[in-house]
Amino acid sequence: MSSGATSQDSTWKQKEQAEEARYIHQKEQEQFAAIKAQMEKESRIREEMEKSKESVPNQDNDYEGGFGGQEDLEDRYATTSGDH
Repeated sequence: MSSGATSQDSTWKQKEQAEEARYIHQKEQEQFAAIKAQMEKESRIREEMEKSKESVPNQDNDYEGGFGGQEDLEDRYATTSGDH
């Protein structure tokens, strides 16, 4: 049988198509598994971040910076005339 006749053989053609389909299916399953693993990893990271946000107390300060944490101190010696 020559190579031209082999490609015309329906049994051989079906076998080749079945192998190609199996190979494609296997690659798709590998891709799905990789996507699923990535999504699970991102989900775990997101859950850990949410837990860490819950464990940190909310610090409501009404200032945006300052001088080394001294912005809450009172100036007890200040007078209206500027005298000390």
